[in-house]
Amino acid sequence: MKRYIKIIFISALIGGGIASCKQPVQEEGKTPLARVHDKFLYLEDIADMIPNEIPPQDSINKVKSFVDFWVREQALTKTAELNLPEEQKDVANELEKYRMTLLIERYKRKFLAQNLDTVITAIEVNEFYENHQSEFKLSQPAVKATYVKVLKTTPNIGLVRALYRSSREKDKQELKNYCAEHAAVYDDFNSEWIFFKDLMIEIPLRIDNQENYLKSKNYIEIADSVYYYLVNIHNYRLMGATSPLVFVEGNIQGMMLNQRKQQLIDSLQTNIYNNMIDQKEIEIFENQ
Repeated sequence: MKRYIKIIFISALIGGGIASCKQPVQEEGKTPLARVHDKFLYLEDIADMIPNEIPPQDSINKVKSFVDFWVREQALTKTAELNLPEEQKDVANELEKYRMTLLIERYKRKFLAQNLDTVITAIEVNEFYENHQSEFKLSQPAVKATYVKVLKTTPNIGLVRALYRSSREKDKQELKNYCAEHAAVYDDFNSEWIFFKDLMIEIPLRIDNQENYLKSKNYIEIADSVYYYLVNIHNYRLMGATSPLVFVEGNIQGMMLNQRKQQLIDSLQTNIYNNMIDQKEIEIFENQ
């Protein structure tokens, strides 16, 4: 009731300008806010749109804004009705098609929510990847690498230089232990792919042509005033090569879900059709 009283007050503020000339018939018991031709906007139509908790001036502005929008929309609609030929004003078929589309889409969403299996295992992702590798291409170079960042004052740097280049597991473990002991950064990306640009963010080196660099270099050794930066590039793939699985897992899951959705919807439509045929609810007449 408080809201109703408040909006009555607002309408009095903004509705005083309604033309005083003879008006089309209004609905009894309703408070008009605006009129376009023979259509009225009533206070009761927008009462629920005005929150109770907002200040009075905000309420006034909100009502004014909505009234202005309604008036402009109705004016344009009326002008269209007066100027369009009759065949273009008949929108019954279009409205029915829109209604059918809405009903179908809402039912599909409900059906999928109740029946779609959204669990996708790593085995399923890997199998999909193996069967569709040609569809997944790298947009930029990727590498497998070992990265070490160590203070220039750290003892026995020569040992670090020897260890980071080695492919022996014993040397890799010794390097890892050394870095842990001397607070150096050690990242072993030998078992997973990373984008080359993400690795280069860590290194004070500008490479203008990453692809040419990867073709000609296996190691990066560079220093600034504080650190040595050491990189062993074990493997690389250039832009346009098959993308490693790690970069496309999310895409694959989305593709598999979309496939499942489509299969469910296709099955639903087929079952509905067949059931209605069996129940003789569908009849197709041949033209003679």
